[in-house]
Amino acid sequence: MSMHKIIYERRRALALTQEQVAEYMGVSAQAVHKWEKGATFPDITLVPKLARLLKVDLNTLFCFRETLSKQEIQQLQEEVIQEIADRGIDAGIALAEKTLREYPDCGALLEGMAVAVQGSLIMSEVQIPDREAYQAFVTACYERAMGCGDEEVKNRAGFMAASQYLGSGDYEKAGQVLERLPEPCQLNKYLLLSELFQKQGQAEEAVKLLEKMLLQAANNSMAIFSRLVDAELLRGEEAKARKIAKKAEEAAAAYDCWGYMGLIGMESVARKRKDVAGSLALLKQMLEASQEPWRMHQSPLYDLLYEKLGQKEDISVSEKVLPALLTMLESDPEYDFLREQKEFQELLDAYRV
Repeated sequence: MSMHKIIYERRRALALTQEQVAEYMGVSAQAVHKWEKGATFPDITLVPKLARLLKVDLNTLFCFRETLSKQEIQQLQEEVIQEIADRGIDAGIALAEKTLREYPDCGALLEGMAVAVQGSLIMSEVQIPDREAYQAFVTACYERAMGCGDEEVKNRAGFMAASQYLGSGDYEKAGQVLERLPEPCQLNKYLLLSELFQKQGQAEEAVKLLEKMLLQAANNSMAIFSRLVDAELLRGEEAKARKIAKKAEEAAAAYDCWGYMGLIGMESVARKRKDVAGSLALLKQMLEASQEPWRMHQSPLYDLLYEKLGQKEDISVSEKVLPALLTMLESDPEYDFLREQKEFQELLDAYRV
């Protein structure tokens, strides 16, 4: 709950009129009306007196201990995303900053605002130099979220902050953030929890938990495969990188991963070799795969976890992946060897629409 709502609700709870509050505070009734509408805020010198009148502590009045529900955060995210769509990135960030001033201590909201702006940047037409300036806001939000009391949010935000610094080339700060993250726990309590569910006869809960763990393992494994291929290519071990990329393709099939994920390693190898024909063939497959939904509810590995999707809808990731992929293909110097290829330009044109 924001400050203006606290003022309004506490005044009503104490059966005070706006005029009575105004008289006590030495301001006009119109000023109190503006406070309650969120149009203005009380002068800082008036805040202690206002807190005493409303019988709340300063932390409550300033929302320093305020937490928001997931639904509230999602709604605020959607408002920022819509503002960006209607009025542009600058307006969206201004709205995000205004929202964060109302809830300065909510780590989940900081993370949510970063995700909203970052997602909009990925899907926007903002050119790379300008995009990097906007990313500073995103990174700052993630870093601030690392200071919150929610360990889960703190760790997710730290991971994203480190990723942002790696992407921008600030390796020193990336290292500093990674140093603050906890070591991964090798003893997984969820395996024991799933066993507990089974012993208590809660088979469905056990299956859902194990499916969730398997999905997380699949995502982690595919990320590791991708980085391992890149690392071997950096070492000059092209033949070994190709073998690992093939294993990654097989693992993606075994995990019932989205088709796009199994192609990433082989595309890296072809790009490193500047194999025009191989790269074009793989990019075509990747772009086609990016259009296909991830039918989680049809997999025996995840069907209970995603059973609510049923026949209603599949998980579509195209709207998130395709814009980023096209931006990379259009601007990344590593694809310069394809720029003069007619088929490459035709491929991009076909998916820009």
